[in-house]
Amino acid sequence: MATSGFKARGGGTLRELLITVAITLATAVLQIILKGISRTELPGKKHGLTREDGLFWTDWTIAAGLALATTLVVASSKKLPLPVTQVAFCLVAIVLGCSAFPFLLRLVAYESGAKIKEWGWLKMGWIFIANGVAGMILLSAVVVGVKVYG
Repeated sequence: MATSGFKARGGGTLRELLITVAITLATAVLQIILKGISRTELPGKKHGLTREDGLFWTDWTIAAGLALATTLVVASSKKLPLPVTQVAFCLVAIVLGCSAFPFLLRLVAYESGAKIKEWGWLKMGWIFIANGVAGMILLSAVVVGVKVYG
């Protein structure tokens, strides 16, 4: 791969980050396909999907927490050095992603009836923002793993 020689900020290779992004996006596409296949059609539509089906931020935030926890357990069992600063930032990001972020989304991104507000490109601005924040949280956990495992 052409990017194999480039180093990402923090010492990890760009390749690992790009692989993570590709897997994350492929998983999201597969989730949408499976949701579409498994649902009956909505009135006036040829599918049963809604805009909310594009929200993956909860999955990605939880995946980041599991990835970080697994990295910490394996690193400690193998007595590998931990990048303390990156671990601390990632832990803070995960805690905020599981506490303050959902509350903020509730305040600004949802209207009454628990429906996400239409805004921005394709009326999915809040979905892109929520997924973008969670994507950064997930990538922070990947960076910790790359730093630990080299």
